[in-house]
Amino acid sequence: MKRTLSLVVVYVWSLLTCVRAELTADLCNPNATQEAKHVFAILNYLYGERIVSGTVANVNWNIKEAQNVYKWTKRYPALNVFDFIQIYASKDVNPNGWIDYSNISVVSSWWNQGGLVGAMWHWNVPTNDGTGWTCTPGNGNDQSNFDPQKAVTVGTEEYARIIQDLDQVAGYLKKLQSRNIPVLWRPLYEAAGNTYEYSGGKAWFWWGIKGADTYKKLWQLMYDRFVNYHGLNNLIWVWTSQVGDKTWYPGDEYVDIIGRDNYGFTAAKAKTEFNKLKNTFPNHMVVLAECGHSSNNRVCDVQDMWDKGAKWGWFMTWYDYNYNTGASATHQHTDAEWWQTAWDSGIVVDRAEMKELLASDITGIENLNTSSLPIGDGNWYDLTGRRIANPQRSGVYIMNGKKVVIK
Repeated sequence: MKRTLSLVVVYVWSLLTCVRAELTADLCNPNATQEAKHVFAILNYLYGERIVSGTVANVNWNIKEAQNVYKWTKRYPALNVFDFIQIYASKDVNPNGWIDYSNISVVSSWWNQGGLVGAMWHWNVPTNDGTGWTCTPGNGNDQSNFDPQKAVTVGTEEYARIIQDLDQVAGYLKKLQSRNIPVLWRPLYEAAGNTYEYSGGKAWFWWGIKGADTYKKLWQLMYDRFVNYHGLNNLIWVWTSQVGDKTWYPGDEYVDIIGRDNYGFTAAKAKTEFNKLKNTFPNHMVVLAECGHSSNNRVCDVQDMWDKGAKWGWFMTWYDYNYNTGASATHQHTDAEWWQTAWDSGIVVDRAEMKELLASDITGIENLNTSSLPIGDGNWYDLTGRRIANPQRSGVYIMNGKKVVIK
């Protein structure tokens, strides 16, 4: 008996809005680069059919967690997210620095090998005692009472502080733009803290301590400084929701994708939160921007939450500093078993497949009106032009001269 695989019905890009009628097809920045548009189109195209895999850097400017996944499974995640958490220690601005954000080789290499690039920012400000840096609000010596309301007011010391930081980060993002590297940009996340879904009403980061209106002004100031002042058009803007915090939403003209961070959740909880966000933001892709095991619970398997209906656009697992430095033999947030189960599901996109998608012109993908096809029939090629006997895994292929996607 001939083996068969179902094929995703693939439409030309001009019809993509019909395939994903509920999604906004355009980025919020009308001057977005072609590379950013292409990545966004790929994500829209995969949304609801496949989930993109991702990891975050071990603290800052590296692919250590992605390398862990490869060590465990011999496959790389499709997305690596970097963090601007330690820009104060970057050698280009600090002669005593221990990191160099101006050296973008690790990011360029990841992109050139077919990986998507993301970036987040634990936006640190000086601690109250002036001896360190933090993003945690409070009156303690190692916390900061930095006032975001003053930060969005022109002429204040706080405003000068954030403009200096914004310009520094913009310089690094410009370097990526000069290499035609688009960035899934996720700043100012979890602003509402535990105000809504949990008791206590306490903001976790300084950018949330003065409420929704001030927060939105800060987001919009960042957008204006990056896009209109610095001409950064390679960013895809990702806003992180706490679920139930729509009053904190900066607005459709400033946001492309909705994210959610959660740890140790069940498949049922994933379904509930995904549906809430999808219903609240029906025109936006919803992604699992951070996830992993919590101190008390393992996060559910990808297949489990997918089967429940939580069809996130991507997931990004968190790092474990102790594991990466050899201080712990087990990974706090994910492990080989969790990742191998994710790959075995057949719905998770890895870097090899993403490389094929990035190399393809999705405007040239033909519509193939068939639900199944005997794999032995037809002339099959991969996207490098190499003839293959038949597809061995899901991905993008050429069959009888037509680009098709195996689900």
